[in-house]
Amino acid sequence: MTNVLAQCIYKPDTEKINRIVKAYEENPLRAVYAYYQETQDAAATAIIGLKLNPEEKHAMILHIAVDHNLRGTGIGRKLIDEVISINDITSLEAETDKDAVNFYRSSGFIIKSLGEKYPGVERFLCVKKIN
Repeated sequence: MTNVLAQCIYKPDTEKINRIVKAYEENPLRAVYAYYQETQDAAATAIIGLKLNPEEKHAMILHIAVDHNLRGTGIGRKLIDEVISINDITSLEAETDKDAVNFYRSSGFIIKSLGEKYPGVERFLCVKKIN
């Protein structure tokens, strides 16, 4: 799982990845789900990590990544649909950069610019309401 998690972290290193994994393990309002494709190494090929607010039926995507070789195959959308169903979520949001906006838009999210949160980096809030 950590190999895929590293793909969605800014400047990943072992210490940073271990801190993130520990936060998921220790916080009951955080959940991480992995998708495994049948391969010889049996490593996770996609992950999604959430911060849950069960009282509001809301969640925030903290991490989402699909192995580079499998991007564009629909696995990311399947993960989103699955966590919505499992957690009975009626709203889901994520903050992202320009590179991932089209993925969220094609997954049914409404996109709003947050402006430059970091020098030269425009960030976006992506929100999906589920009926």
